[in-house]
Amino acid sequence: MTRPASARAPLLLLGIGYLVFVVYGSLVPLDFRALPWDEAVARFSAIPFLDLGIGSRADWVANLLLFIPLAFFWTGILAQGRGWLVGALASGFVLAAAVALSVGIEFTQLFFPQRTVSQNDIFAEALGGLLGVIAWWGVGARVLAWHAGWSRARAPADLAGRLAWAYLVGVYAYNLLPLDLTISVVEIFHKWGEGKLVLLPFSSLPADPALAVYEVVTDALIWTPLALLWQARPGRGRWRAWRMVFLTAALLEFLQLFVYSRVSDSTDLFTAALGAGLGAWLGARWFPARAGAAAATARQRPAPPWLPLLLALGWIGALMLVFWYPFDFRVERAFIEPRLEFFTRVPFITYYYGTEFRAVTSVFQKVLFFAPLGALLAWFVSGLPWLWRAWAASAAFLLIPAVALGIELGQVLLPEKFPDTTDWFLESLGGYLGYALFRMFRVRATATRRADAGRRQRSSRLAG
Repeated sequence: MTRPASARAPLLLLGIGYLVFVVYGSLVPLDFRALPWDEAVARFSAIPFLDLGIGSRADWVANLLLFIPLAFFWTGILAQGRGWLVGALASGFVLAAAVALSVGIEFTQLFFPQRTVSQNDIFAEALGGLLGVIAWWGVGARVLAWHAGWSRARAPADLAGRLAWAYLVGVYAYNLLPLDLTISVVEIFHKWGEGKLVLLPFSSLPADPALAVYEVVTDALIWTPLALLWQARPGRGRWRAWRMVFLTAALLEFLQLFVYSRVSDSTDLFTAALGAGLGAWLGARWFPARAGAAAATARQRPAPPWLPLLLALGWIGALMLVFWYPFDFRVERAFIEPRLEFFTRVPFITYYYGTEFRAVTSVFQKVLFFAPLGALLAWFVSGLPWLWRAWAASAAFLLIPAVALGIELGQVLLPEKFPDTTDWFLESLGGYLGYALFRMFRVRATATRRADAGRRQRSSRLAG
């Protein structure tokens, strides 16, 4: 591994940030209740080892998965770039610290009555710590090389390829959570009896037409970025990109058969085909397979400067449709005032009340729906004269959280919605991520065009 100091810096940031996340997430909703020390020790010495059924398996897996990245990051922080002896000592220290942290968290949870304390959690988290240490020594070097490759990806096609695989990992991880795996024929039969195996396409859609359309469109759009990004590779046509995405979706549906809490629905194959088709069509326009003169001219033809701003305004309207449906606004003061208390709510408290999968779904929904807004605003800013770009960029950075706040304030008036400062943060984060990703592509595309132009000029001089 090269340049250990430079590689250790991002690991340290990730390690500290993830440690804070683990501790905070384990104590939410922060409802502290004082407890005499002797009583706390007595209760902790008698915590049970629960007999977990299939319904509780997801909680155990969630605790295991929680500690894997934590141990992975901190093993890298302490062992990366050092000798085998230091690495072995660091691994032992990280494992011991993970076990101690798990015990400390479980003991502290006694003072937060809404949390469940059990030996199962300690065992799962300790096992997660062990797997995290093993994972570092198994794939740590590859992960660091993959991370370093992002800065070396100069061409848009290289960046698109890396984004595609990162996106694919995210899609698979999300759709296989909470990893309550089963290979039992009996449990799979029970899963079918509970309606989690849907063989007739479109038979499981909601009765509300608007919700049905929303479900089909969002399920299709999940696969659109993957087809688009995969087609960025030179020589990969639209049919091949579509086929790769469709087979990927089919494999995912098969794997979901063995995740007890997930639904395997034949409808998802049709929506994946639709989303992959849209992505392949867009990819054929943005990443032509043959860089002929006509295609190059078409790519370089500038769009009207007002187009991205118009699209951004349209996307804001789409966000209102998604987050304000069914638009049953209430404006009574007695209804509004207590709902404004969301400003003082503990961050992420609403994500605690529900399943882990529901929390992850909500995070992805907020981030991914706002990412296009940030990308469109970045597109608009990049098309302005350089004199106005700094002002426009500042306005865009203010507009993103302003739109997110407007969405949350609108939900105050909707009885079926739950406004939350955490959602405001995640929506703003999604907008900023979209802005940053567009800028990354734009900078690399501009550099590539200039390099190509320079090569053509040198070739013409030599030919002349």
